[in-house]
Amino acid sequence: MLLSLLAALLYGISDFAGAVGARRLRVLPGTTITYVFAFAALLVALPIVGGAWSGESVLWGAIAGVAAIAGFLAFYAALAAGPISLAAPLIAVLGSVVPVIIALVAGERLSLPAWIAIFLAIVGAALISVAKPGAPTGIPSKTIVLSVIAGTLLGLSIVGLDRAPQDSGVTAAVVEIAVGVVLLGVIVGVARVSRAARRALSVLDEEQEEGSLPTAARARLASASGGILLGVANALLLAALQSGSLAVVSVLIGLYPVGTILLARMVYRERLNLLQGSGVVVALAASVLLALS
Repeated sequence: MLLSLLAALLYGISDFAGAVGARRLRVLPGTTITYVFAFAALLVALPIVGGAWSGESVLWGAIAGVAAIAGFLAFYAALAAGPISLAAPLIAVLGSVVPVIIALVAGERLSLPAWIAIFLAIVGAALISVAKPGAPTGIPSKTIVLSVIAGTLLGLSIVGLDRAPQDSGVTAAVVEIAVGVVLLGVIVGVARVSRAARRALSVLDEEQEEGSLPTAARARLASASGGILLGVANALLLAALQSGSLAVVSVLIGLYPVGTILLARMVYRERLNLLQGSGVVVALAASVLLALS
């Protein structure tokens, strides 16, 4: 439980930092910086945490890596399109629901209080996603589409990591990020020589007001910091999955928007309405109930 909640906290901070970098640098360059530093963090963690290498850990790490990199590109694009305080929890809902459904289909059994807590966590995240009353528009359609794609793929990446052997340690996470770095390198290379590829990738980006953006140097620092936190959070996620339930861990990880929303409120002055605030309380209560159950 503690590993999951700590990972969720780091994911929340990492996601906000990555979104700040993506807004200034564009999604593809920002995500590339984030992934490179996440890979470096996991390489440092590997000899400390350890783990057994096997064909199975490499296979599931690679599968998780393909799903995760596509999910993160859509994720940062959704946060860049904004608003962050609404996009992040919408992604978290799907990112939690997908593993829970798969765990249920696979025959995983939980106690009644645990299932109640899971339901409350999903309800809490859904409430956080409610648009502000009186707003002319809710979440932009582009943000919704990107959020659905991101949440589904990131949920599948968690399932992939969960399938890695119990003794794999962080090896599957290293493979996951390594696959992402390689795929990003290929995408960047193709984009440099293909105008059609650049046009296709431009769908990920959103025009931003120049006054609201950090300098390029600060944006790179934000993306790099987000990458380091992402690498540490991935290591904690694997440790949690190896010692706990897929359904429970995925829902607790889905509480990461609490940190993201608080940072968005402090930096971008994004405010929560009453329902969104209630959603934060319900989500936190769900995590307590899960710990007690």
